[in-house]
Amino acid sequence: MAYATEAEFTEFLAPDAPPANARRLLETASDLIDELLVGAVYAVDDQGNPVALTVADAFAKAVMYQAQYMAATGDETGANANVSSMSQGGLSVTRSLGSASGGAARTPRYSENAVGVLRTAGVLPISPRTDRWWPWPC
Repeated sequence: MAYATEAEFTEFLAPDAPPANARRLLETASDLIDELLVGAVYAVDDQGNPVALTVADAFAKAVMYQAQYMAATGDETGANANVSSMSQGGLSVTRSLGSASGGAARTPRYSENAVGVLRTAGVLPISPRTDRWWPWPC
């Protein structure tokens, strides 16, 4: 289930029209946001949805940014993440084998705006939990 509706996405994109594959983009974007949230701690209801409205809003906004990003890059599947050059007439594709530090950069998998929304909402797990009461010795 997507964290944002097609109606919310349409309003988010206004005055631009949503793409024809908006529902699929939102579903895929929600899956990618879930991937970023592995290890995140937040209260959920019986269906696994966030209880806090601020968290639910952050998820919806992150999903819409991610869906917008995938529509803009034309890559729903991530298959073009390592494409550094592409032509259409005569079909010429160049794939990057390096990394950002040691070669050609890859197209990021996640929208920077989506990551920023999650980071600002405090739900992006970016550091280990180090509570003193932790039940086992480290």
